[in-house]
Amino acid sequence: MAVRVMSSAVPDMTAPSMSTPSSRMPSSSSVEIGGRTGGVMMPMRLANPPCTLAFVYGTLKQGFSNHWLIKEVVEEGHAHFIGVARTKTRYPLVCGPFQVPFLLHMPNSGLQVKGELYAVDQSALELLDELEGTTKGHYVRRPLVLTGLQSLQVDHAPTEVFAEAYFADPTLQRGLSSAPHIKAYTKRETENYVYRKDRPKNRTFLEHVNNWIDSQGPLSYIQK
Repeated sequence: MAVRVMSSAVPDMTAPSMSTPSSRMPSSSSVEIGGRTGGVMMPMRLANPPCTLAFVYGTLKQGFSNHWLIKEVVEEGHAHFIGVARTKTRYPLVCGPFQVPFLLHMPNSGLQVKGELYAVDQSALELLDELEGTTKGHYVRRPLVLTGLQSLQVDHAPTEVFAEAYFADPTLQRGLSSAPHIKAYTKRETENYVYRKDRPKNRTFLEHVNNWIDSQGPLSYIQK
């Protein structure tokens, strides 16, 4: 990843804790945003470096159901909004059960996907991993390259940005791949979205996904 963080501690202060944000101040950091040909150094104050550039394409975006977490970590000094961008490579972005979005790691078989880019520190990354179920077989965090960055934070945006995004777990992607491919998760896709609290409790989320895949038929992974 083209993410370089240079930190300098604030004098007489220590890095903040998620549990005691009012008693400590973030360290001063600079994040490099760019690709193989170089990047732009962007100064910021994040609490727990090193940082990762996280590309979010679904419910974590502004105005969607899980953005509360992004808003929380931004307010606590653990993340910073960079701008909007799209994937350089085409990937399938699909909706599964409950209109939950999944990005599939099947390069060049979908569309250039639009989303938002954030710099996140280690504390924020752990919370995002937990939300995305990376230890439960829901999603995996993978590197990817972005292009078309639009940011008020960067005067001269690089042509490429290295970041990470949450892709569907490899065990799920073949069964999800027959769903229609979309280039952006919008309010239209959320018309039938079911919030976590309203989903049937008789199955785990992973069981719901696999049940949805089974309901599509044994050859659902074949592109139509």
